Amino acid sequence: MARYSRTRYALLILLAASAAADDVTVVDVEAVRATGDPASFLRTVTIPRDLDPVTCDVLVAGAGMGGVSSAMVLASRGHSVCLTEETNWIGGQMTAGGVSALDEHKFIEISGAPRAYMAMREKIRDVYRKRGGIRPEYQWSNLNPGACYVSSLCFEPKTGVDVLEKMLAAYPSIRLMKRTIVVHLERNRDAIVAAITYNFDTKQVSLIVPKFVLDATEMGDLLPLAKVPYNIGSESKSQTGEPHAADTPNAACVQSFTYPFVIEHRPGETHRIAEPPEYARIRDHQPFSFIVNYPAEFGWRGAYTYKMFGEDAPVPNNMSPLPFFPWRRVLASKVFANVPHDLALINWPKQDYHDESLLDRTPLDAARILQQAKRVALAFLYWLQTDVARDDGNGKGYPELLLRKDVMATEDGLSKTPYIRESRRLQVRRPVVEQDIVEESQPGPRAAWFADSIGTGFYMVDIHPCGANEKGRMMMPRPFQIPLGAMFPQGLSNFLPAGKNLGVTHLTNGAFRLHPIEWNVGEAAGIVASLKMMGTYSITEVQTQLTARGVPIVWFDDLPTTHPSFAAIQQAAISGYYPLDPTGLHASPDAPMTRREAAQALLRYFDMTAADPMKFAVEQGWLAVDHRNWFHGDLPLYWTDIRAKLPEMTFKKTGPVLRKEWAERLTQHR
Repeated sequence: MARYSRTRYALLILLAASAAADDVTVVDVEAVRATGDPASFLRTVTIPRDLDPVTCDVLVAGAGMGGVSSAMVLASRGHSVCLTEETNWIGGQMTAGGVSALDEHKFIEISGAPRAYMAMREKIRDVYRKRGGIRPEYQWSNLNPGACYVSSLCFEPKTGVDVLEKMLAAYPSIRLMKRTIVVHLERNRDAIVAAITYNFDTKQVSLIVPKFVLDATEMGDLLPLAKVPYNIGSESKSQTGEPHAADTPNAACVQSFTYPFVIEHRPGETHRIAEPPEYARIRDHQPFSFIVNYPAEFGWRGAYTYKMFGEDAPVPNNMSPLPFFPWRRVLASKVFANVPHDLALINWPKQDYHDESLLDRTPLDAARILQQAKRVALAFLYWLQTDVARDDGNGKGYPELLLRKDVMATEDGLSKTPYIRESRRLQVRRPVVEQDIVEESQPGPRAAWFADSIGTGFYMVDIHPCGANEKGRMMMPRPFQIPLGAMFPQGLSNFLPAGKNLGVTHLTNGAFRLHPIEWNVGEAAGIVASLKMMGTYSITEVQTQLTARGVPIVWFDDLPTTHPSFAAIQQAAISGYYPLDPTGLHASPDAPMTRREAAQALLRYFDMTAADPMKFAVEQGWLAVDHRNWFHGDLPLYWTDIRAKLPEMTFKKTGPVLRKEWAERLTQHR
């Protein structure tokens, strides 16, 4: 635990209590219902003046993907952590937000995500392997319990909760505070010195005294409390220079959000819910439909009508699947002999709530908006049960769809919190913009290069439109990096974002809001906070610590995080010592280095430039020539060819230099 003097305790308590003496009104998101007075979902927090302080090295607000990953990083490095979570489920968008059909990419089973995230995925699979009942034809190493089409891993949300809780339990220095939110931050010049929290169940108000604060909330809730500059809504072309940005800024134009739910298909039964409030108005206003328009002006297929059921493969890859129900199916009877009926997660664009944004609203407005969003979700379920045209042509509706309230563990069967796509976003000197990541601006195999990379991501710019006449948009990206520069707030020294609230734009948020990227941002925030508290922070040290943990910072499609040379290759690549394929993502760690590649790498290693790297390398005496004074740039490099002064080898070899060996040698003392 952090140590503070009694004098400083008294000062902090005085500062926090005096600054937050007025009552604070907050929304209890788990109390929101589709009916009733929205004011009944509010809670008034009265802050006492005689709070006993709770000390910890780091306060992490929000136990979602980024919050859990950052807490584990910090605890593994010897720090104490206070981890708050407003619901009684940890896991954020994967669990409490209902999206247990993971939004990832096609490389995910090989690379492109942190080692700890990959381990979490395998632990989820292990839960189902231990349950048993897997049919022989589905005994795959990459088991997908739902056999869904949107992802290679779809599962029940509670499974994710259980796995994450067991992962956290391995770290006794993490104090998990469920049903707790931060209601006030006390800032003294350039530092957060105290935080006040409120527990919805016990009504307890607590004073936390941290050395560092990480905001891993789903909406960047600590940014206004910390009084740091941030953005909401869509920027204009003149602000970001993005070709597809709006002509004028609009703070109200925030991506729509959704209350997912899970249904079970029980043929021959009737499970129709009561007609929700305002059903007809909502049905026509949304409007509910199985028709999705993939705009022809973008070169896509145009309007397309989905069927409810079927097992047809997606056409094309991950873009236009024929069936609706198995798209996000989380449990499949064809996979498990002991599962009688399929369960599907329903998270469909037509059930998005797009009329108003939740960001920077009064508590009463927020409660009202959440209520309306719940009405939309329940209305969509009722439409599926009552009004959608049946595949068999026999009338309308599927009353056999059972709302599985137990799967979300809520009274109404909807997710505990809505799935939030767009957060408040930190204002930084250089945000990530559309041109950095989309393929039309980045012709190579990778997106724009960030020398300060602290992670990787790969997801389309997927914009679920707001209600301000914005059209949905999808732009294909190149595999991209996450820059460290997008994580530093203006004017605060001990505060970092740890989720989707980093310095991106309205458009690039559409590619940065996904499960593995939030996890990655959280890990990076944990490392940066740890190094800053230890007084050893530098970009190089951040990258060294991250790669040692199995976090990729340069994109390769053939370098799993478990590869023995993973860290060395990643560090060599970000430093410019490792050859990058100009046409693909291959690391080819077992391929030989060429003499040309070695000459180019040595220029970077010695921080020099030259028009002709090969000629320069020979002139400097770095590499040997043959007896005819020829260099032979395309031939393999041998260890005996190297004349440059490099770190001593920890292994003995005289033959060709493999790429992984080159990386190991040049990064030995990094």
